[in-house]
Amino acid sequence: MFRVILLALGALLAADTVLASMTSALNLGVFLPALLGLPLLLLGIFYRPALVFFRTVAGRMVKWLLILGYAFFVVSFLLVSLRISGHIADKPAPGADAVIVLGAAVKNDVPSKTLAARLDCAYDYLAISPSTRVIVTGGQGADETRTEASAMKEYLVNKGIEPERIYMEDTSTSTQENLENAKVILEASFKENPRLIVVSSDFHLYRASLVAKRLGLVVETMGNRSIPLLLPNFYLREYVAILGYRALGRL
Repeated sequence: MFRVILLALGALLAADTVLASMTSALNLGVFLPALLGLPLLLLGIFYRPALVFFRTVAGRMVKWLLILGYAFFVVSFLLVSLRISGHIADKPAPGADAVIVLGAAVKNDVPSKTLAARLDCAYDYLAISPSTRVIVTGGQGADETRTEASAMKEYLVNKGIEPERIYMEDTSTSTQENLENAKVILEASFKENPRLIVVSSDFHLYRASLVAKRLGLVVETMGNRSIPLLLPNFYLREYVAILGYRALGRL
């Protein structure tokens, strides 16, 4: 029975990676399920030899490392996921001084589906809050033909947002830099202690809020809904990113 569970879990996690890779940009969140599932799948396939190995001194060490490693992952992933989920339904009231839209990929000279969804979310807010200005963020990646910020500004202008309401931060390459550079614009062009809203994909808002807090920015968050089927992979990507940020002292 336990062998069947190992095989089923391993196969399910591997299948998740295959399906996610067909509908999402390739990232660690896509590949991590397969990385987690492969040891389980191998244990299921080589179940009897593994039982023999686990009776040796080295085998007992490997067995406990696997048990503790998976236990740590499950508990810590659930805790982080609860934090992420707590930010996805925020609906800030109109009247903010600025909306900061975090960058994402530009494809074929226009915002990718992910970035367009963030911009649509920001537009809906800007349309009902005419005094609110917007900071679009993102430089030019190696595989992009223009800066993310320039594509974002063009997108919003085409939807009817006045160009003078839009500030561009077009040199950043990460969430950290998005907000660091946006802070420079805020200090130069906005009143002291402005009311701020950070806009991104729903799964990304928790990490963005942590980065903003570390930079001394008091922010509300607002995000577009992601595809429910891909949320586990998005959460896994954020989980790894949050652990990495903490390890580097960025949170």
